[in-house]
Amino acid sequence: MSREKEDDKAFCDLLRQYPRAIVHLRSQVRKQRFGTILGAGISIDFGAPQWGKLINDIASDPDVDGNDVANGAAFKGMAAPYQTEILYQKFRAAFSGKHADLSPAEQQNTATAAWLKICQKYLYKTPPIDIAAELPKHPYMEALIPLVQNSALTINFNFDDYLERALAERKREKDKGNRGFEVVTDPWPQFRRQDCVIYHLHGYVPAGLMEKTVDRFVFSEASYSKQYVGARGHDSSFLLAHFARKTCLLVGCSLEAELRNVLMRGAETNPGNFHYYCHWIPNKETLSDVERHLISETNFKVYNLITLFLTSSEIRLLLKLINESEVPDGKLKDLAKRSATPLKYTFYMTGSIGVGKSTTTSHLRNLNVLDEWLEPRPEVLSIPWDKLTDDQRSFTDDWIAGQFEQKNDTLRHEENAVISVVDRPPLDPLVFTPKSERPSKAKFLADRLCPDDGHGGYGVEEGVVILLLGDPKELSARVRATGREEYTAKKLEEMQIDMKELYESMPGTITIDTQFMGIAELTKRVAEVIHRHEYVPADLTTKLKSYIGAGGGAV
Repeated sequence: MSREKEDDKAFCDLLRQYPRAIVHLRSQVRKQRFGTILGAGISIDFGAPQWGKLINDIASDPDVDGNDVANGAAFKGMAAPYQTEILYQKFRAAFSGKHADLSPAEQQNTATAAWLKICQKYLYKTPPIDIAAELPKHPYMEALIPLVQNSALTINFNFDDYLERALAERKREKDKGNRGFEVVTDPWPQFRRQDCVIYHLHGYVPAGLMEKTVDRFVFSEASYSKQYVGARGHDSSFLLAHFARKTCLLVGCSLEAELRNVLMRGAETNPGNFHYYCHWIPNKETLSDVERHLISETNFKVYNLITLFLTSSEIRLLLKLINESEVPDGKLKDLAKRSATPLKYTFYMTGSIGVGKSTTTSHLRNLNVLDEWLEPRPEVLSIPWDKLTDDQRSFTDDWIAGQFEQKNDTLRHEENAVISVVDRPPLDPLVFTPKSERPSKAKFLADRLCPDDGHGGYGVEEGVVILLLGDPKELSARVRATGREEYTAKKLEEMQIDMKELYESMPGTITIDTQFMGIAELTKRVAEVIHRHEYVPADLTTKLKSYIGAGGGAV
């Protein structure tokens, strides 16, 4: 079997396993709302050591002479930054004794330079690798490079320059004649480039130290403290803001305490924005189903991470699938058809006035959100539906139907793979209509949304209906706080009863009781439905038509 056919089969397998993740990531890449967070895993295949080996190698260096410390039980039980701090202090004490003739400032600067050279010596293989020869052997770097090049910012937790050397080797045509990327260790000044900026959060130690001034090297307990708590603690704010503005894919990362803390803060302040974590596995049998479930649950509920359990070759396939330059839309549609997976996912948010529907939807703008109204709302819509005159009702019905028609057309005409969240499904006007008038209202809506019935026409776009319910008294208190005194608890209770009658018996409806839930908790509950529940869309066209001629109720 050819490599292309093997990849196509593997593409289909990956689509079946993580369809919504691929659709969402691909959509964010297209909208330039995507970013990668890179860790040590991407450099290991180039020969870079993991932390444990790097620390042991440094301890063994003659100028550090720290084997006696490193072999102790207490040392082995310490966190890596604490271990490196101890080794540095041992090295610095010996260095100061050998250079007592230098001033304190000279000692500090000379010791720092010598320490960096020691770290550099063990960070890179000897002799240095030929990046041009090694790049094709890397399991997924070739697929990662285009995404990094076309992203505004890539965050790299590594000290090494393997990514930069790979970018230099695979320059885009437009980058011929310049470096093709920008490296920063301070994220706050404006960047020179609009794309392909690499932010080394913990500093940057290139293979040749003369290539760039090393102005930061976060490799010890003291430097970690400055980075995340002390003098440079504000850089965590930048990372937090980046997570809020982008949908990130974490590749080659272990969830170290510092990263977990930032992710946890992001989950609290931006509960609807989820990121994707490539949990590397050497093979499919590495983890049991129970282990996968528990890891996924923890990452989702605590850190707003959607976990993808992937081998190195699957990471390559994922990076290709989310990049339309690698897998064009036509190819993706063919793969989706072969794997029997949808590329469009639609979720309708509905519920009584005051239940938190629009507020929750506003927290999900990392998805494709269609607001309740696409145009400025006419003043007449502020009048309760049972207080409208005949002329006002006619105008409102027509305007509202036009809004639902526009939203339905937008969903129907969407050509790209996308996850859409729609504020109110087009059947909601039935709830705001007296039962005796519902058949005629259903006919009115069907004529707008489902024309040419039986003659090749179209209907209401299918989608999962998320019905939010709440305590009528609590809802009334919220609505009255906005000056709408007419929405009593009794009226809102009746509205909820009608909502349940309309939607709850329909396959594809998921009901969430919002009582005792804050907006953050509700948003995460809705996000769980969107990202993790089985996708069973409701047939809204059939439901709408069931009200036509039904004597005020559904057939």
